Amino acid sequence: MNLKEYLENDFKKDLTKAAAEFIGTTYFLFMGLGGADAISAFAGKSLDDIKILATAFSFGWSLMINVWLWIDISGGVLNPAITIALMFTEDLGIMRGIFYIIAQFAGGIVGSLFAKLFLPAPITALTTLSNNTSVLQGLVLEIMTTSVLTLAVYMLAINGNKKKGVSIPAFGIGTSLLISVLVVGPYTGASLNPARTLGPAIVAGKFSSDIWIYFVGPILGSFLAALFFTLFHGDVKVRRDIDREADREADREADREDVKNIITDD
Repeated sequence: MNLKEYLENDFKKDLTKAAAEFIGTTYFLFMGLGGADAISAFAGKSLDDIKILATAFSFGWSLMINVWLWIDISGGVLNPAITIALMFTEDLGIMRGIFYIIAQFAGGIVGSLFAKLFLPAPITALTTLSNNTSVLQGLVLEIMTTSVLTLAVYMLAINGNKKKGVSIPAFGIGTSLLISVLVVGPYTGASLNPARTLGPAIVAGKFSSDIWIYFVGPILGSFLAALFFTLFHGDVKVRRDIDREADREADREADREDVKNIITDD
């Protein structure tokens, strides 16, 4: 498809879906940051005492709700690393993927800004390595946990989207983030999402020397999940072509039913 055809046929659709990704990522960061900081601030304890539980449940449930809200519009990806993996496996078009990535980073920044401007508690749920966590350990932990999150997207949303409806993918994806934060949060802050790291860092004005881990790790983890999914579910192109042919047959059947109805009405 050339540029003219793309602008005429798909540009508006991609822009609409990217807008959904922007709004969804905005909500995700606002609710995640706000919940983590608010619970810590008003629980009568120090942040360190309950930070992991507050962050895990706030970000996990925030992701679950926002995937639930936006999955029928844009897929509810809300994560540049997973977007790149979906582009790699051709489950997401290149142009749409680029729009998504821009929208997701922008949403991460705006959501963090909302949290800073409108919530009394300061932004403290930043992602950085703990004092006893090495760079290699942090990188591997981000790779492993992001691969689990991305596999949940592939297995529940991509592979099972016609079978499971909306509730199961949203619950599984949100829960995979929740458990990941509980497992590695004390060591890396559990980003699993470059937009989740960059937005709060920009708004809080705090950039750690290890911030690159939260870009490289999630991207590598998403690619690892894409590899697993491709290996266990066959060739991606074959699977996609079968799905497309099934969709075409469904459209043809719908057209035949419309013709029958018109003839019957006449």
